[in-house]
Amino acid sequence: MLEMTSSAESLEQGPLPLYYQLEQQLRSRISAGEFPHGGTLPTEDQICREYKVSRITVRRALDGLQREGLIERRRGLGSFVCEKRIGINSQLTGSLTEFMATAGSLRTSHLSLKKAKPPAAVRQKLKLDASDPATLLRTIGFLDGLPIAYYEIWVPSDIGDTLNVKEIDNNLPVIRAVERLGKVRVTRAEQTIGPGRAGDDAARHLHIDPDAPILHVERIYYAKERPIELANVRYHPDRYRYAIELKY
Repeated sequence: MLEMTSSAESLEQGPLPLYYQLEQQLRSRISAGEFPHGGTLPTEDQICREYKVSRITVRRALDGLQREGLIERRRGLGSFVCEKRIGINSQLTGSLTEFMATAGSLRTSHLSLKKAKPPAAVRQKLKLDASDPATLLRTIGFLDGLPIAYYEIWVPSDIGDTLNVKEIDNNLPVIRAVERLGKVRVTRAEQTIGPGRAGDDAARHLHIDPDAPILHVERIYYAKERPIELANVRYHPDRYRYAIELKY
């Protein structure tokens, strides 16, 4: 088993749970190559000693990494960093301000706003406990009068309780209302783009077949290191394209 090194940072008591802080640190160390793909992670006892946390905290952090597919835990053998996934995984960095301006070009119509039990994948990405509810907003985006995007937007319930459909501006991204009404400030966002299937709800509102291939965008907004909004967007296959200009 690998020994922990001095690159480990101390965890702090505060609004972010210790298990979440630990999960983030271990993820960063995997990404940096300190724990190589196919290799082993330090034991739970080693992680406990290095970070001065309980075994429960360590296990919850490892649970999160396992759900994400970064590690594999083998009974009696320990935790192993998964091999890199086959395929191309491009990462680009852009301006959040510029993105917000582009997103504001759509006119939106809000379908529903309600408290709901989030699926496991949503809980994991919003860092919610199994018993935590969340708020779900469903929205349609229009361009030139035609439906172009179907949104399912999840926010933690403490922020969701502050939202009111009447106070969400139809010409601004929903995250701006989350900031204003929830009294939080977005510091960064992560966006993943890939292929997907329309599904029944999106198909009905976008006027396409449920099995039609669509462009699926998942966007997570953070206030410091706390995820405050998860947006799953399904774009009409004939009305949306994603263009990037690459410069030296």
